[in-house]
Amino acid sequence: MKTKLLLMLSLLAFTATAQTSEEVKTMFGNGKPNLGYFISPSCQFGEIAGSTSVLPGIGAGVIFNGNLSLSVNYKFSINENTPISESDDRLYLHSQFAGLKGEYSFWPEKVVHLNFFIEAGAGEIELDLKDSYELEHVTIPAGDAWFAFFEPGLAVEMNVWKYIKFSLTGAYSFVGDVTYRNLTEKDIKGFTFSGVIKVGLF
Repeated sequence: MKTKLLLMLSLLAFTATAQTSEEVKTMFGNGKPNLGYFISPSCQFGEIAGSTSVLPGIGAGVIFNGNLSLSVNYKFSINENTPISESDDRLYLHSQFAGLKGEYSFWPEKVVHLNFFIEAGAGEIELDLKDSYELEHVTIPAGDAWFAFFEPGLAVEMNVWKYIKFSLTGAYSFVGDVTYRNLTEKDIKGFTFSGVIKVGLF
């Protein structure tokens, strides 16, 4: 009797295990995540040292199961804005940023969907001479300032084509301590807005 009961319990346990093993779902699907990759040219707009700065950039990364991505990014300012705290208008403030970005897409199969991202890394600012004054003998202040930044934000993304995505983003850039001439972190941090194109296999 005990032997029959043991066999029946073993059979029920095996049947339940076989059924549940087919239904288990994880973050990475069946344990073999679909790995894609992309490059992402971008253009960011934000206020730095009292003026609107334009920062084109480029990134490259990998994407897991179509919704979780990790990328490295670089961007730099291209307009020659003189900080309002500087008296010599022949000088402009150059800035550049490099960081690591993690992004999660909600409902990526829909044509238009929402992404949440966090980017963190290092930035640098320094004064340089405007192109129109290159032939003049102007003393450029020596030195620069490096700082950490942390930028969470949201993106509205569109699946343009199988291999192309386009998004508009809004974020807030938090900046570590900055001391450069008359500038501080208050002159660097703030809201940013970007347009991003992703090209790759998703």
